Amino acid sequence: MDSSPDILKRFDIDATDAVVKAHLQTAFVDHPTRGPYVTSRKLYEDVEGEIDDRFSVELFGMFCESRSYLERWSRGYSGAYRYRIIESELE
Repeated sequence: MDSSPDILKRFDIDATDAVVKAHLQTAFVDHPTRGPYVTSRKLYEDVEGEIDDRFSVELFGMFCESRSYLERWSRGYSGAYRYRIIESELE
């Protein structure tokens, strides 16, 4: 079941999911010193060139909010949410 907000239905969510999951796995989960946390802004900046260029930071935040492998953890001073990566959901 796709839990994406209606505004995101015009994007290729499956392709974006694949890019984001692969990035989270290699850059965070498999990294020897990084923890299982990422901000939506950092994640957006990391994958921006590989996803649909119609995504904005705000729309990407909505995308993150709808993913089962990202659990909203806290909100930073810059306004970006910090997410905990749920490793079991990346598979």
